[in-house]
Amino acid sequence: MADRGIVDGSRRRRWSAGDVQEAFVISGQIPLWLVDGDDRIAFVNDAAVQLLGYDSDDELLGRPSHDTVHWKHPDGSPYPAEDCPITHATRRGEPIRIERDWWVRKDGSLVPISIHCVHMEIDRRMGTAMTFHDLTASVQAEDERRRLDVERARLGEVRASRARIVEAADQQRRRLVRDLHDGAQSGLVGVVMELQLALKGEDVPDGVRTLVGDALDHTRAAIDELRELAHGIHPSVLSHRGLVGAVRALAGRASLPVVIEITDERYPNSVESTAYFVAAEALTNVAKYARASSARVATTRTAGHLVLTVDDDGIGGARPSAGSGLAGLADRLAALDGTLTVSSQPGEGTQVRAEIPLPAGTPDGRR
Repeated sequence: MADRGIVDGSRRRRWSAGDVQEAFVISGQIPLWLVDGDDRIAFVNDAAVQLLGYDSDDELLGRPSHDTVHWKHPDGSPYPAEDCPITHATRRGEPIRIERDWWVRKDGSLVPISIHCVHMEIDRRMGTAMTFHDLTASVQAEDERRRLDVERARLGEVRASRARIVEAADQQRRRLVRDLHDGAQSGLVGVVMELQLALKGEDVPDGVRTLVGDALDHTRAAIDELRELAHGIHPSVLSHRGLVGAVRALAGRASLPVVIEITDERYPNSVESTAYFVAAEALTNVAKYARASSARVATTRTAGHLVLTVDDDGIGGARPSAGSGLAGLADRLAALDGTLTVSSQPGEGTQVRAEIPLPAGTPDGRR
């Protein structure tokens, strides 16, 4: 039996084209292509005919192999036979395996294939047997992966760009506040000091004294309004004392008791600013609409987010509307890839919850 196996193995290279044809016709699953010594198609099975878009093998038999299915590159440029590795391997009698190539279908479209070529005797001359596999599905999957990678990269660029816009806006806020303090506010303080000196004069007529006193009152009011404006743009306490200090300042001006559960941990400027403005808008809404007796502002930190919640025990039923302050804050959070949600069942109070992403590398200040 062993000797017979050896004999059978040695005879395989001398099988006729007819024997090979019969075997593959019976299987009919793997596309097969036989090329004779003149590089002409000697046999093609049904699987290959279908894959290449022909109606029958009669359309292929006897035609030059390369010039029929391999005559152009994927970009449409000509592919001469002298440049074809399959043709060279056939002429040299060498086996060849190509993991990715493109053959031309009957309608001129290209199909991606992998090819395995072996040298064999065909009609008493050395030719080539080629088996090939359709790679359309895998190529489409690769294209889809590349497309998704590109989309992810673009999305990452958009998110980073939006975050930079928010940070730039916050920087402008801080710069504007400094300019107001160092410019207009300092100038008005100087006016107050000069008016106070004028009032100390002994020979100031009563009428002038009254006018100077009125001007002093107006100037002080203007300073207060300017400070309130600067506070609304970006409170200096936020820069100096962080989120907890700024929220405490908010609570100190609130018309109802506010419980604060925030640590003194510092965060990146854009995160602190966003959290502060959410707290400020939410507490303003509590005072205006909630009919609450108390409120609570708290923060927690997850692996990648700072979560700020503002709760009240008011009448509930809040519905953020387009153009409202909360809607604008939702847009700001979206620019940072964060979220803002409002839970407000009638009679059960309201919770405003902001999840603010923390930039990679943000120190963990928890103890």
